[in-house]
Amino acid sequence: AAEKLALTVFVNPLLVDMGVTGFGMAGRMLRERLIDPLAPVYYLRTLQWGALTRLWPRQFTVWQEDADEPDGYRMIKSLDKLPSNPEVEDIYDIENGMMQDPAKNQGFGLLNGLGDFVNGMTKL
Repeated sequence: AAEKLALTVFVNPLLVDMGVTGFGMAGRMLRERLIDPLAPVYYLRTLQWGALTRLWPRQFTVWQEDADEPDGYRMIKSLDKLPSNPEVEDIYDIENGMMQDPAKNQGFGLLNGLGDFVNGMTKL
């Protein structure tokens, strides 16, 4: 039987030391051409309260430690793309009642947009 071949590429993000080469135009162009088009296949980031994972072709998942679960973790959110650090913290805060879900309170109009802007600026 003919075996199916699969191409696997591993990228070392420390291959180019941006501290030495700088974040100039060359660094941005390297990232845009080489790294940005690649999709993370396996991803694991540990957090103080849980983990962020991905096993391709599944989505990114955010997990929270939970002693009541058999494996010790409970999935709290599944996402199509890699979330930023603030997005991950917001997911945790919403899940644990420390923040309201903006998607549930989404309204329309200038005042809602202005309120979101002011809230964002106060977090800086």
